[in-house]
Amino acid sequence: MEQQLPQVQLSRFCKAKPEAVYDLLADLRTHTEWGGARQSRQFRLISLDAPPGPATVGTSFASTGTIPMSRRHWSDRSTVTVADRPHRFEFTTQAMAGEGNPMTAVYRHTYDISPAAGGSRVTYKMTQLAITNPILRLGPAMGRMTWLMMPMYAGRGLRNLLALAEQSTSRIVVTGSPVHTQEI
Repeated sequence: MEQQLPQVQLSRFCKAKPEAVYDLLADLRTHTEWGGARQSRQFRLISLDAPPGPATVGTSFASTGTIPMSRRHWSDRSTVTVADRPHRFEFTTQAMAGEGNPMTAVYRHTYDISPAAGGSRVTYKMTQLAITNPILRLGPAMGRMTWLMMPMYAGRGLRNLLALAEQSTSRIVVTGSPVHTQEI
């Protein structure tokens, strides 16, 4: 019998077009906004080091962040594995938390974006591919409970991403003469 990998899947409607959502995902610098500054202090990005411009397959980036209910921080290295504008953006993360004998884990983050009436439908999926030396709450019993809470943390990040996409598309500037320029 094949063991099912721990996974969270969330799907939400967004008023922004798929291209706007995809472009935010591919601009790795925006992740510190929707996954950091706008995220809960308990589970958020603190830093992200990425090359400029839109991420493509093979683009690597590093980040650090907070762990819920812990003073520890995680650090990771991620690589973009799928960059199919505007349909799918995916990256794999090698994460590490703790010192000495740290917990290490591998996660796959997938964003599927499809057109929907009035915007788009975005489905986020995070799959744990491997884990070694799990911190106590990620062990067998507590791990199940942690994965039950994960939609709350991941859901906030997804909502932040979509809100930012909607905000960026609502900033259409209408110009005429300099005096009549307005933002709608």
